[in-house]
Amino acid sequence: MQFAALTAAAASALAFFAFTPPALAIDDEDVACGMSRPITARLVADASQGGLKALGGRNDVLIGNLSYMREPTEEAEAASGAVLFFKRPDGWRAIVPQNWENEVGVFVAATGLVIVTQRQVGDPGQAFTVVATKDDFATSTCATLPFRYINDPSWNGEFYEVKSFNLDVRGRGSLIAGATVERDGQQRTIWSSYATRDAGRTFRAPRRHASEPKAPTGIYTPAAQTDAPALVAELTAFAAGK
Repeated sequence: MQFAALTAAAASALAFFAFTPPALAIDDEDVACGMSRPITARLVADASQGGLKALGGRNDVLIGNLSYMREPTEEAEAASGAVLFFKRPDGWRAIVPQNWENEVGVFVAATGLVIVTQRQVGDPGQAFTVVATKDDFATSTCATLPFRYINDPSWNGEFYEVKSFNLDVRGRGSLIAGATVERDGQQRTIWSSYATRDAGRTFRAPRRHASEPKAPTGIYTPAAQTDAPALVAELTAFAAGK
């Protein structure tokens, strides 16, 4: 019995590492998932280069992007990719959901916000990061969803796109992803789903589908991104006074 238990534990460990990609460390000061960044005029100006947008259903949140190629390089290494700005009674806060990863999906509910990011520096990243928060990043959770069933039998630059995501009131739901690939001279879509039972804190290994799975239902909706010049002006003025 003891040997069987050890064998099961070893198999479980092997399965974990099989589905877990190696960490992509930028440097020793890499930003942790969901970390706050100091608001400065430079940070806001850099994020504004690609346009700051308001999230649909929220009049106190802006989302932008920080280029990893900007100068000085130290600042780019400290914070690149998607950035969120939250307006509060005492000022603004800046959050980098996952350093060096861009936003590929944002979903909002009355009880929280979920942002999905993907590394897009060089070759397309081979995983999603799902960052979930119920208190506008006073606390947050991060889960890595490694890609499978693509770039097989060899690397071909294939990657998944987020097609749908939702959670119900109990925190059960899934993320549906699709990848457009070429097989035997024909294009097709490979479908995968990632299920969660704890509000996105952890996900099961991806499951492959022969056709597009039914979109999950729940309390979240995709967040439209709209122009908000007045809100951007408020953030810019706040940063200028820092």
